[in-house]
Amino acid sequence: MSSWFAVLTKPRLEAQAQLCLVRQNYECLYPRIKRSVRTAAGMTVRTESLFPRYVFIQVDANEQSLAPVRSTRGVAGLVRFGGVPAEVPCRVIEQIKSRMDLETGFVQLRLPDLNPGTSVRISEGPLEGIEGIFKAPAGPDRVRVLLSLMGTDREVVVPRSALGGRI
Repeated sequence: MSSWFAVLTKPRLEAQAQLCLVRQNYECLYPRIKRSVRTAAGMTVRTESLFPRYVFIQVDANEQSLAPVRSTRGVAGLVRFGGVPAEVPCRVIEQIKSRMDLETGFVQLRLPDLNPGTSVRISEGPLEGIEGIFKAPAGPDRVRVLLSLMGTDREVVVPRSALGGRI
């Protein structure tokens, strides 16, 4: 019976570790997301690891050894508890796979649904920490929020990812 294990990679070498593990005939899962980030040049989309420094491998202990994983390029080692490789529950892996887009291989994170009038807190950007009221969506990845700024109420449009959630 096969089990899933977490592999700790060297910093920013998840893709290299995944490639080398696949070449050694391990079934490997490297969950990634696309994220909009504001840069000096404007908004750009970046590919990031869903779990920085981790990939997952599936191994049948009767068929394949975990020993070569430690010396794989890009790998720092297996996640262990008390010297024993830690198994990742299959339901966790299935949950990740169920959110993956089959065409692109990226994990689709679902943001919580917001209803008009819901209290929210902005968690990033120049308005970080300010509480407001969700008004309405303003496109696929932006929202309108009513904020009390300098003694007056103002409606602002912010990236949906900037909302920390309900208060």
